[in-house]
Amino acid sequence: MRFVFHLLNNMRPNIVILNKMRDFPKKYLYIPIDFLFEVRKMADLPIAAVVRIAKKNGAERVGSDAAEALVVKAEKYIAQLTKEANKLAEHAGRKTIKKEDVDLASKS
Repeated sequence: MRFVFHLLNNMRPNIVILNKMRDFPKKYLYIPIDFLFEVRKMADLPIAAVVRIAKKNGAERVGSDAAEALVVKAEKYIAQLTKEANKLAEHAGRKTIKKEDVDLASKS
């Protein structure tokens, strides 16, 4: 687990690993990083591309929270579709996913 520590004399925070905390002097104040910040996973799909797709399909404006939700949903859909297509490719004795695998996976 990572922790943030602040010098008591207002220096900038630094991130340290829990097992190395015993090496630091007791004058540091330790605060859990999860308490201070929301940790988010970096998206694989670019948000701008998802917003562009939404606008091409009739959306005049897309809020940042809606764009993030669209990215998450799109990534989940692609992951599920890939898993199904991979099962079909393996069943056919291939390691490569082909277009017909994706087409069949999208129908199921």
